[in-house]
Amino acid sequence: MKYDNDRLGAALKLYLGTDPLPMHMPGGKRNPDFVSQAFMRDITEIGGFDNLHSPTGLLKDMEDCAAQIWKAENAFISVNGSSALILAAIWSAAILNPDAKILTAMNCHLSVWNAIELTGNPIVPLMPAFDIGLPFAGPVAPSDVERILARDPSIKTVVITSPTYEGVQSDTEEIYRITKKYDALLITDSAHGAHLGIDDGFFGADSKGDLVIKSLHKTLSSPTQTALMLRHEGCPVDESLIRRGLDIFETSSPSYILLGGVSKCLSSLCSKGSGLMKPWEEAISYAEEDLRGLRNFRLWEAPVRERSKFVIMGYGDFLFDQLRGTFNIECEASFPSHMIAMTGIGDTIESVKRFCDAVKAVDDAVDEPYQESKFISRPYPKFALSLREAARARNRRVELEPEFCIGLPSAEFIYGYPPGIPLLLPGEVVTEDTVRLLSRRDIHLLMGGGREYQGLIPVLP
Repeated sequence: MKYDNDRLGAALKLYLGTDPLPMHMPGGKRNPDFVSQAFMRDITEIGGFDNLHSPTGLLKDMEDCAAQIWKAENAFISVNGSSALILAAIWSAAILNPDAKILTAMNCHLSVWNAIELTGNPIVPLMPAFDIGLPFAGPVAPSDVERILARDPSIKTVVITSPTYEGVQSDTEEIYRITKKYDALLITDSAHGAHLGIDDGFFGADSKGDLVIKSLHKTLSSPTQTALMLRHEGCPVDESLIRRGLDIFETSSPSYILLGGVSKCLSSLCSKGSGLMKPWEEAISYAEEDLRGLRNFRLWEAPVRERSKFVIMGYGDFLFDQLRGTFNIECEASFPSHMIAMTGIGDTIESVKRFCDAVKAVDDAVDEPYQESKFISRPYPKFALSLREAARARNRRVELEPEFCIGLPSAEFIYGYPPGIPLLLPGEVVTEDTVRLLSRRDIHLLMGGGREYQGLIPVLP
């Protein structure tokens, strides 16, 4: 299956070249008084342009191309990002195994927990490893997965994230082997690993799983909000069940602007393959070598690191502000202990050199050697109710003080942002460690719905 000429893009160009009168959605009708040039290709599911919810033509060709690139049995495209795919994957797993337990890594994205809230499945917590000298979670240990699955055969689904927001990779191949051994489904959130599996191993091994979700926009050239899910051979979840999940969680009016971006991205990958990655790989190698001489900051490097991300350890907020204010460089995220800079397929040695030169200039201007920061440890959770039960119960708000909240179950999510990983879940019992964690001033906290956390914690009576 070849998809090397951007068929959807070519079809849109040919169709619009005939100047058809659009008596259909969207309402701007390609009128330049209302529609910018970028949206002139914004059509709906008209004849000849397929249907994302039941693809048989151009969009099915795109999915088949994606499946071929990442060596999967099926691929499913999303214009609602990875979140819609994660919701569909976990919903499908819950339909396949009603009321079964889900072994869930505690550093999973909020969308994972939203899905479990909807399905009502019981959670078995899976704590990732951590290094006391690192301020973020490490990989999930395969031995932990095996120990828990061997002890509890009622677990039928395992959900992990690899690579993480910071670029930590778990041994998903071994975890996948273990889940197969214990007849459990493995869902891998690889939103930050769309580029894995395309190159010749420069970035490390591709993420394994029965269902693997990738955000095409995070590191590849597809527009924001585009993603795909890969269903691998032997996955117990039927393709039709996943399609049903996508019927529920993905828009019924998919954007052809976004789909056109997916088409162009896949066309490039299909025609050039790993050769498309070489300039990017060369840029990363250059930066790694160039940044190893930092005096007051440190480039994080470890065997579990996914190489597309640069995590600079040190006074991250200061470095972030300096890069932004002095050098006009906008990085991904900053924290008191480190800063994250993401690279992507569009990077070259020239772009990365500009970043490195700026980091070195800031490094030379300060004189406070790097000091290790302690890991922000998330307490091991104990649940009094399921996420679904807690979210539907009446609640009250109390101050985040031990005498008011310890021992009570939370009624809402409280999560650190970025990257959107909950530090307290609905139904989770508030402990002294919880109070200590949420009282820290170096974490930007949000609540359900993206509201700023104001120090009052919603609890259940």
